[in-house]
Amino acid sequence: MEISQLKTLIALIETGSITAAAQRLNRVPSAITIRIQQLEDDLGTSLFMREKKCLVATPKAMLLYEYAKKIIELAKEVEHKIKSDQPYGPLRVGALESMAASKLPLPLARLYETYPTIELELITGIRDTLYQSLIDGALDVALIGDAPQNPILGRTLIFDEELIIIAPKGHSPILTPSHTKNATVLVFKEGCSYRDRLLSWYQLFNMTPKRIAEVTSYHTILGGVAAGMGIAIIPKSMLDIFPNRDLLSIHPINTELGRIQIELIWRKELVSANIQALEKCLKSARSATN
Repeated sequence: MEISQLKTLIALIETGSITAAAQRLNRVPSAITIRIQQLEDDLGTSLFMREKKCLVATPKAMLLYEYAKKIIELAKEVEHKIKSDQPYGPLRVGALESMAASKLPLPLARLYETYPTIELELITGIRDTLYQSLIDGALDVALIGDAPQNPILGRTLIFDEELIIIAPKGHSPILTPSHTKNATVLVFKEGCSYRDRLLSWYQLFNMTPKRIAEVTSYHTILGGVAAGMGIAIIPKSMLDIFPNRDLLSIHPINTELGRIQIELIWRKELVSANIQALEKCLKSARSATN
């Protein structure tokens, strides 16, 4: 079946005659007849019954008519997406949970408002999982820190994030790992950039945590530290969304490990108007908050 044949079938059923269908499609009547005959030959069945000067659509023709309309609409949609340089359709965004909670609400709201035809899907995770999903094609873009260098990726700086160590309320100042009093370290599983930085901070002083407890969310980390379960590393911006901040003590990391650059990354060969629209909204929101 060809698109032209399906368009001819639709026109013939909706107009009721070969002459009217020819006028709608700007074709001669014989072209309409030929295409319908070709379609019948391809399908091995009659689609119209000839009664005197009228054509009557068979049940199979009506079934094909319903599918043909859907096929034509899908073809138009695909053509629009391929040819258009305007943002349109699905955009799969991967982001660190901290970014999704503290940094993305404003720019994503602006994206929805400015480009209502974008269909956004937001997936959260840790650095390694999001990075691999991007490489495998399961994501269009990812917002992560400490992303591996890869020549196939495009990247742009979005946020410069300060990292801090949090401990229970009243904890004495933490300047080195020895000041943590061998506290349990609450972190995400391996592959998390913040976890890597905290462990690197320990290694900087030739030390390792006495115990590591893996958790699955920042709610657990913040609540656990507030309850006295241990210490953790978090982006400073996460404090703004934690209602019990007074139950925590805040300790800066006075090395280069205390700042992390969050980049928007994408596969260069798959750059699109959607990605460019997201980048624009992210940078605009960043400028508004600086």
